[in-house]
Amino acid sequence: MQAVLSSDYSFAQFRFLQRLLLVHGRWSYLRMCKFLRYFFYKNFTFTFVHFWFAFFCGFSAQTVYDEWFITLYNLVYTALPVLGMSLFDQDVNDAWSFQHPQLYVPGQLNLYFSKKAFFKCALHSGYSSLVLFFIPYAALSDSVRDDGKDVADYQ
Repeated sequence: MQAVLSSDYSFAQFRFLQRLLLVHGRWSYLRMCKFLRYFFYKNFTFTFVHFWFAFFCGFSAQTVYDEWFITLYNLVYTALPVLGMSLFDQDVNDAWSFQHPQLYVPGQLNLYFSKKAFFKCALHSGYSSLVLFFIPYAALSDSVRDDGKDVADYQ
């Protein structure tokens, strides 16, 4: 009984071990890899937008986002997709995990999260940050002139 109290997992019968390792272990590994890719993507994108903005504000301490958005970014805007993924994500059902052992090959070869996947994530976040910064910048760049007058002042 003392071993059960000090362990992370305990089983009433060893027949439950197969399902834990082959089904829930695979799902857990897949979810963890997706979470890490999403974590790096969202944080790199958020940081790269500030990097692009630094060139236009003279590398001052000015931020591109409102302070409330920065505060709530990790708490609200990016927590809900991770929560939804962790609750509902299953690529195949549990019966297929037992019947098709080739489903374990990508995990064994580190195809879900590797250096290649990390750099693809970083490139994707760089592209997303370019879109998130430069499209609004281009849309709003002609709205106010250098002398402070709005274009609508002359209509």
